[in-house]
Amino acid sequence: MSGFLAFDWLLRSARRRKREAALRQAKTWPVLTAKLLGSTVVPKDSFAEAGSVYQNFQIESAFYFTLDGGYFGGHLRSVPLSDSEAHRAIRDAKEDTIIQVRYNPQNPDENYTLAADNKDILPFAVWSS
Repeated sequence: MSGFLAFDWLLRSARRRKREAALRQAKTWPVLTAKLLGSTVVPKDSFAEAGSVYQNFQIESAFYFTLDGGYFGGHLRSVPLSDSEAHRAIRDAKEDTIIQVRYNPQNPDENYTLAADNKDILPFAVWSS
């Protein structure tokens, strides 16, 4: 059993390092505006740090942007929220809200939403993803 836990820890650690490296790289990419599409409440990502044991959910919102005549998209997630906080915030998350997205100029399908780029834009705080 302990071998499985150690292997799981190694995989999670590698995934966390890869995510952190990708976010550092994304900070150097160009920024453009995207439009928010629908939002839904989802279980909290295992890497999202919660402030309380009751914050087990996140809001996941789809978005799209255009670049050089092409359409691209992605998803953003909120910081962890309680179930009731998430459902209240999702009611106020309006479609077509303009957000800031960083995209890889070599591959716009690779894009990230950073919390620092999207402060006070949505009725919930963005978790860099």
